[in-house]
Amino acid sequence: MDRSQQILPCLKAVHIIPPVAALVLVIAWNSFQMRSISSLEQDAGALREKIFTALASGNSPTSTASRLGKTTLSSRKQLRDWQGLSAKLLEMENDRGLSGLRAGVDFQQELTGMTKEEMIASLDEIAALDLSAEARETLESLLLAPLIREDPQLALERFADRIGGDSSEMGWQLSSALRDWAKMNLAGATAWFDREIAAGRFDSKSLDGRSETRTLFESALMQSLLSSDPEAAGQRLAAIPEDQRREVLEQIAFPELSPQDQQIYAALVRQLVPEDERAGSFAHIASELVDESGYDKVSNFLDAANATAEERVASATQTAESRLQTLGSEGDITRAEVDSLREWLTRQAPGKVDSITGKALAEAAQNEGKFQFAEASQLALQYGSDDVLVAFLQSYSARSNLEEAIQLADRISNENRRAEVLKQLR
Repeated sequence: MDRSQQILPCLKAVHIIPPVAALVLVIAWNSFQMRSISSLEQDAGALREKIFTALASGNSPTSTASRLGKTTLSSRKQLRDWQGLSAKLLEMENDRGLSGLRAGVDFQQELTGMTKEEMIASLDEIAALDLSAEARETLESLLLAPLIREDPQLALERFADRIGGDSSEMGWQLSSALRDWAKMNLAGATAWFDREIAAGRFDSKSLDGRSETRTLFESALMQSLLSSDPEAAGQRLAAIPEDQRREVLEQIAFPELSPQDQQIYAALVRQLVPEDERAGSFAHIASELVDESGYDKVSNFLDAANATAEERVASATQTAESRLQTLGSEGDITRAEVDSLREWLTRQAPGKVDSITGKALAEAAQNEGKFQFAEASQLALQYGSDDVLVAFLQSYSARSNLEEAIQLADRISNENRRAEVLKQLR
């Protein structure tokens, strides 16, 4: 029997809610190093954001410090001037020019050579300084990322008292520490997490009883359980309040799972998410799989999961919206691109191609990018279909461009549908 079929066959359906947005960190340090000063001046603002993110994530395998050779705090005459660094980080945040970029590179050099003992010593120094809570947390977060890489268990134990705090960034970083620890020692990480839950560390302070931090930690542990013990993954998910299970699953980075683990994930969705909302979970998966390469990853998943017609329609709709929104942010939506999408939709959602096209064009025009409502309207008209126009005009984008939308509604050939759309717009 396939492993995905062994998971809790009797679990009852659950109610679900939308997911918390996931945090994704993508750094391109090689590109940064190869650029000339003149090109840096052209897009210093964008690069500054990348560098600041890199400091928080610690993902800089080819950083300037790597080329110059590692240095350690023990080889210096004195430890870092953390008070001065706090001011410099504020300068980085406000400075969109090259000085902010250089400040980021300088600090990355400081972090690269630290041992975990030096990181702990630095954290002790920071704790003793007279800093604002925001400044202290910024410094701690930047040190926490490399500490997690060196020793995730130590990072969790050091900052365990912060788990119930208000910082979403700190909670996310610590949940990543649990994920990394679970990869090395699943039993130890699980035992620690369960002890902390029992001790009330993850108790919710909100009126609805929800703990976003616990959701992050459950997702982090679930990712290891999917591949090592799918039955335990199902049991753990079943023990979570029903209105939080989908959110736990959707915090997992689906594209990072192996094909086998993706099927186990799909099995958990079918067993723990109620039938009338299951399609929404599949749509979420599709939104994570569609990328610049096209639609093959979505198709392969839907086929492997034996997706139902309803699941395919929901997934196709989300895929179309995600793809056109991505293209629209750069103004790259062409007739050829939409035709390619429609050809794919014909296989996944026959009978829904026009309505999905109209809705996706409208969503792309609503996004803050180069693709505007007027361009979207022209593309919608080119297909000469009432279904495209009706779906396009039944959107927030149309209501945001009311005068143009009313003019476009006159192009709907069916009198009754045209009157209905005009009534909705007005």
